[in-house]
Amino acid sequence: CGRMGLPHAGLFAHAGYNVIGVDKNLNVVNAINSGKTPLQEPGIQSLITRHVGEGRLKATSNTESAVSESDIILLVVDTSIDEKMRPDYSMIERACREIGRGLRRGSIVIVTSTVGPGVSETLIRGILEDESGLEAGRDFGLAFSPIHASSGRILHDIMNYIRVVAGIDDRSLKVASHILNTIVKSGTVTVSSIKAAEAVKLFQNVYRDVNMALANEFAIFCERAGIDYSEVQHAANMDPYCHLPLPGLVSGHIPKDPYLLINEAENLGVNLKIAKAARKTNENMVKHAAKLVRDALRECGKTLRGAEISVLGISYKANVKERRGSRAINLIRLLGAKGAKVRVYDPYYTTMELEDLGCRINTSLKSAIRGADCIVIAVGHDKFKKINLHELKVYMKMPAAIIDLSHTLNPEDIREEGIVYRGFGRGKHNWAK
Repeated sequence: CGRMGLPHAGLFAHAGYNVIGVDKNLNVVNAINSGKTPLQEPGIQSLITRHVGEGRLKATSNTESAVSESDIILLVVDTSIDEKMRPDYSMIERACREIGRGLRRGSIVIVTSTVGPGVSETLIRGILEDESGLEAGRDFGLAFSPIHASSGRILHDIMNYIRVVAGIDDRSLKVASHILNTIVKSGTVTVSSIKAAEAVKLFQNVYRDVNMALANEFAIFCERAGIDYSEVQHAANMDPYCHLPLPGLVSGHIPKDPYLLINEAENLGVNLKIAKAARKTNENMVKHAAKLVRDALRECGKTLRGAEISVLGISYKANVKERRGSRAINLIRLLGAKGAKVRVYDPYYTTMELEDLGCRINTSLKSAIRGADCIVIAVGHDKFKKINLHELKVYMKMPAAIIDLSHTLNPEDIREEGIVYRGFGRGKHNWAK
């Protein structure tokens, strides 16, 4: 019942199903059963309140019991990678063992977790069959349907994005498609195998990662060449076949998913050189951001070690409360390791929610910037777009710098206030006098 599972639970309940949400976190279970959502996401609260109240939705921590009562089981368990960038399917394995022990004949399991091509038909199927004593395709259905949804608009995306579906056999495919079509307005598209459906999700995310890596390389070039990337991007994207994104710290699930594909490719003796190079480029942008901070402080006559640096925003993307996969956190820790005195402010989080960052947490924007030598806008929350630069320099320890990693503020306005500026790809402005 996390970021993707709970919205599905609410939508299926809204479609008329009797839904049991399963989560090992008892705080999540208790919140749902009291009609409250543990997830800050538009539209979720009203769904949970209504359908818990009407008896169509409840939650439990007992997977086996919930599965034994269910005809349809949706597996929405996160995958991760280990320190060696290898897939870690341990959470999925545990969930599948518990599902298998409660699985009954005639049910269908729909896997939505992002996994490497072949994992559903080998690892997941094997555990389900071993634990249940049943056979996939004969005694129970097995299907795969990846989720494409972004924080801040999850319900909208689930309902309006066409859903890819595949099944272990024709009956599993038809049943899963019918089930998903009850919540997906745009319908489903079927592919010939579960392995192909698993590849669809990973190909899409690697494509995005490669595009971001290209944008980040272009941005570094623009910084050296004295060109404004934003200007070039705007003009280039006038061509309908060009879709350059803004450069930045690639966060969220994108940094993880390519490794799921790279690992499966290596098992097949295939070297995905471009995917690997893109990952390396995007991972290095944290170090590049730290370099921009150091250079800006140097222009102020200051050093990185001992500098008071305020980092604004720790979410993985603007205007959402979701920090998993946030590269802003990596930057915070890197700056701290280099001797900077880092303080953090994000309007979506309380002080207690950010205690684990190991730095000073501020409760207001004003307290975050007071006495700062440097401000790093790591995430472009709308609130940061309203920063009054004239007031800002009153609170900062001048000469001071702003490093805008999310293209939130106007570089010329910052320079006019006598504040040193740096930004990804803003070569025209970074060293302007």
